[in-house]
Amino acid sequence: MTDDSKYLIIGVDKYHQDLHILRQQAKANPVAYRALYRNVLREIERLRTGATNGHHALGYEPGKGDLRDCVVGYVQSDPERKADYRLVFREIGAARPGDLPRRELLAVKPRHGANNIYAHVCARLSRHPADRQPGLNRFGNRPADSGRSQATRQAELDTKRAIAHAWTGQQPLASSRPMTLINAPPHSSTHPSARHPTRPTFHTPPGPRPPRTRPTPTGWPTRATDRLERGWIG
Repeated sequence: MTDDSKYLIIGVDKYHQDLHILRQQAKANPVAYRALYRNVLREIERLRTGATNGHHALGYEPGKGDLRDCVVGYVQSDPERKADYRLVFREIGAARPGDLPRRELLAVKPRHGANNIYAHVCARLSRHPADRQPGLNRFGNRPADSGRSQATRQAELDTKRAIAHAWTGQQPLASSRPMTLINAPPHSSTHPSARHPTRPTFHTPPGPRPPRTRPTPTGWPTRATDRLERGWIG
């Protein structure tokens, strides 16, 4: 970790899988995926240094879930087109006094489609898409809105970040692990960093994986299980 870090970047297990899939796609089909993979890495780097705070804060919408503690950023797969991928993360305070505050990466997925990114985020946070999370009332009740001015969006992000850092209930998931920076050489000429050998690559250090819980037939946790697993919310 270089000394320009303002945040410790951590990622849930499923986010590491998202990034691994994008990396493999970039190696197999560089024309279609190299720019996307490179831009995702660039966005993570900007989150680490504080160069970006995301595009706008999320909110609650029935059917999409309660994501009032989450932030979304946009990523382009094609620099000539509008951003077509979303990256969702949470702001979390430092683990100990003197440590860096954390940014927990939850998912990076296409913006559009039936199995959208917010469905993935709710599932990864064990939140039912129809439920409000009582503990998130501290973030307010305003619905997500990406259409306001940049200054207004950033002011809301600043406010919500301060709330998240001050709230001891805002804790990372058990599966979250640090994403460290390595300067890995490309494995082939089609690797996304082939033209930039020193471009940082994010790597998950080895470690034990948390036990997995069995989902219900719908893929969502039951209401009873959901409340037990998020018992810290109040």
